[in-house]
Amino acid sequence: MSKHLPKIISREDAAKILAVPNIRTTIGLRNRAILQVMYRAGLRVQEVCNLTTEDMDLEKGFIYIQAGKGDKDRYAPMDWDTLEWCKKWALVRAEWFTKKGIKSDYFFPTLKGTPLNQRWLRFFFADLSKKTGVYIRDGKDKKEIHPHIFRHTCFTECLEDGLTVREVQELAGHASLNTTMIYLAVRPEVLANKMRNRAGADA
Repeated sequence: MSKHLPKIISREDAAKILAVPNIRTTIGLRNRAILQVMYRAGLRVQEVCNLTTEDMDLEKGFIYIQAGKGDKDRYAPMDWDTLEWCKKWALVRAEWFTKKGIKSDYFFPTLKGTPLNQRWLRFFFADLSKKTGVYIRDGKDKKEIHPHIFRHTCFTECLEDGLTVREVQELAGHASLNTTMIYLAVRPEVLANKMRNRAGADA
C-alpha cells in the first residue's frame, strides 16, 4: 500500500491558476467555472465531464454527482463563490446555445454541445502550469499540475478551514475514512502552528 501523500498546491498558486481564463469569452467563462467546481467542490475529472444541467441545483447550491467512483451517487454543496460562477456560466451557456440553435444536456459542454473529455481537461491543466509557472514537486522531478491536484487541494483546505474528517469523507465520496484522513498530514505547517499556539497558551 502506497504511503505517499497527495500532491497539492498553495492557496496562492490556486489563485494564479483561477485568474488565467479570459472570462469575457464564452469558453473562458466556462473554463473558469470548471476550475472553480474542481477546486472548491472536489469533483473528479470524469464527474465534471458527466455533469448535466439537471445535476446542478443552482437554487439550493448543490451538485448531484451520479455514478461517481465505485458507481456511487453523492451531493456536493457549493460555497457562495462557486455557486455564483456556476450561475454566471449557466446564463451565458443558455444564451450561447439558444443563439446557435444547439441543444445539450451537459452543463460544461464543448461549444458544439458535446461532452468534454478527460484528455482535454488534462491538457488544459498542463497548459495552466506553463502559463502560471505553478508546478508540483514529485521526488526530484518538477511536474505539471493535473486535475486531481485541485481535488487533493480542496479536501486539504476543507480540513484546514474547520470541516471534520467525516464531513470531508462525505464530500469526497470516499468509501473509507482512512482515505480521507491522509489529508490531515498534507500541510504539516498548519499542524505545527496549532501546536505552537497551544504551547504558548499553556505557558
